Amino acid sequence: MIKFLIITCLIIKAHSWTWNDYPSPRGPDYSKCGVFKPTYVCDPDGMLTDQERKEIVQLVEDFKKKTKRPNSIHQCMREGLRLVVALAKVKIGPSNDSSVGFTKLCANNSRRWTSTHATKCESNVQGIELNLDSLSYCRWIDSFMELHRNEYEKLDKTGTHYYKTNYFDALKDYIINLRMLYINRYSIFYNPDVSNEDKSPQQSSNNVSGIASIIFCVIISLVLVVLFYRIHQLENSINQRKTSKYEMQLIMPMHS
Repeated sequence: MIKFLIITCLIIKAHSWTWNDYPSPRGPDYSKCGVFKPTYVCDPDGMLTDQERKEIVQLVEDFKKKTKRPNSIHQCMREGLRLVVALAKVKIGPSNDSSVGFTKLCANNSRRWTSTHATKCESNVQGIELNLDSLSYCRWIDSFMELHRNEYEKLDKTGTHYYKTNYFDALKDYIINLRMLYINRYSIFYNPDVSNEDKSPQQSSNNVSGIASIIFCVIISLVLVVLFYRIHQLENSINQRKTSKYEMQLIMPMHS
């Protein structure tokens, strides 16, 4: 039994990853991540099936699209937030990393998946690491954009309580719930009346609507004028016919 445990530990250690050798889904060796094209999901240990991995990749791609706030007062919120996901059976090293609930995926010295240029919005990133016995997160985000720690803790309690038996559903629910948290967070800054560059399209739209309303009113007015004119002509025609008929009635007795 002891020999079996020792062998198992050696196998696990031999197959554990560090951030130096963990493959990048954005690099030339992206196929090692179990994906068929460069993306932001890596699963080198095959914790998910191909179909499950495909669905997670789609959720991760949608994360940035669905967190976009085009009328926000902040440029990075207008572009949306990038999500990256790393899966590994054993928590990715170094082996002396004793942090619980956190991953080094977002750290500048570890991450090679997105830009690390501080002035670019692409450097803002939310990360998730899923292991056989844990799920951890990280963030590299402007302070006004990030969630509070208690929100992550609440998310972990409500969405990942069964991750040890169903990694796919746990990860899927976590991503969806995390996305909703960010959407609600970003709605605080969603004010189209504050940003000048967002005012122009709105003002243009209002101008077009105003011009269209004026044209519509002019057309209606012209139609009414023509209608009243035709009614007036019809009344005159009827009156003329009545007058002619009356005159004929007066003339007829005189000839008799």
